[in-house]
Amino acid sequence: MIKKEHRLRKNKHFQYIYRKGQTKQTAFLSVVFVKTHIQPFKVGFSITKKVGKSVVRSRVKRLMTEAFNKIEMQVNTGYNYIFVAKPEISQLSQVEILKEMQKVLKKANLLNE
Repeated sequence: MIKKEHRLRKNKHFQYIYRKGQTKQTAFLSVVFVKTHIQPFKVGFSITKKVGKSVVRSRVKRLMTEAFNKIEMQVNTGYNYIFVAKPEISQLSQVEILKEMQKVLKKANLLNE
């Protein structure tokens, strides 16, 4: 579970990040990020109906949340993030989702070693 102060909730915040942010992608996952001046950083997850029915989408969101929790301390806190799942992600395990998340964050130079 992501801490309450780190959750991205309001639609206007999602829209702002989509409008102003930069995007990096891998085969299974995209990340949209924008620099923030307010601490703490915020993170949101977007899983469309293309991924599957509600049970599948909920499972993917849970797996993505757990994967983010494991790498939260390595993530650059100067940005707000939205992770966007692509339809193929429903076939991945938790470990594979974690690796994809690390891969996309490294691609964007947002992962502190």
